Amino acid sequence: MSEQRPLQLYLHYFNYRWRARSERKFDIHELIDDAARLGFSGVNLGIMNLPHIFVKSADPTYLAEVRAHIEERDLGVDTEVNGTEVEELTRDLHITRHLGAEYLRTYTVPLKDGRDQSDGAVTGLSAVAPLAEEMGITLLLENHEDLTATEVATVLHRVNHPRVQALFDYGNSAIFMEEPAESVRVLGRYCRSAHLKDHVTIPSGETPGVDEPMWLGVPLGEGHLPIVETTKGLQAAGMTRVCFENCWAYDTTFRDRRGTGELGRGVYEFRKPPYDPLICVPGHRDTKNLEGLDMAQLEETVMLDSTRWLERIFRQEEITLERPLRT
Repeated sequence: MSEQRPLQLYLHYFNYRWRARSERKFDIHELIDDAARLGFSGVNLGIMNLPHIFVKSADPTYLAEVRAHIEERDLGVDTEVNGTEVEELTRDLHITRHLGAEYLRTYTVPLKDGRDQSDGAVTGLSAVAPLAEEMGITLLLENHEDLTATEVATVLHRVNHPRVQALFDYGNSAIFMEEPAESVRVLGRYCRSAHLKDHVTIPSGETPGVDEPMWLGVPLGEGHLPIVETTKGLQAAGMTRVCFENCWAYDTTFRDRRGTGELGRGVYEFRKPPYDPLICVPGHRDTKNLEGLDMAQLEETVMLDSTRWLERIFRQEEITLERPLRT
């Protein structure tokens, strides 16, 4: 049996979404420097619909400057978009190549012509796979908020191309009541990277203005997702990279039931009030719910606390990282 490779830990741009929108305007170069300072192996950058939060242009000169800074700090980089249309993915592959990224993550979205999203994904991913192979880039289809891990695995089986694989999200399939262990079982063999996060279920009526349960992001270790078990399961399936995506203060609704989970039990155990904003911030879309909160400062505190938690728990569980975190 071959020895398990150390895990590459990347830092996701979503960790900085509140700071990027604050008066201080945290930018891409600060994100890159932060990732290097904290000991991450690389960064995940969104390149959809440029200018995006951090990547501001598809101009080759600008992208070369960003790539040079990433390489100067000895970091890797992966890119992220959404959609499976051929024209857009072709454009995104070229941007990804300019940045020197290895993986390009995408996920399905509703198609303008009303086609089934899974069928559209098979068509689009199959069409661009030869270009991805030529460029040395692997496309990763994520189990996002549209397809379960089981459905993504079916798409990948149909595409059947080595340059079309998966990015596993630790929490997304839960909105369909698909249990994390089942998600790993069906999708693990395709996974090349992952979004590591934590979540809780907020009971109906506890999110201002929303009269249904909500799936809320919280700091690592404060939620109910089996982070250690999921990580070890993905490693056993061959995955060697994971990206920390801080989803604190992000919430979404549950969708139609496609799994065996039950609200109020296990992963879906309710988190009841009172709510500490360093842990739970329900209803972020309505600015009235954020009055008096310095979201940029809270975000920084939560991200650093989660990084410390990750370093401690991985060390205890003997999950070896490629580089030591410096928190």
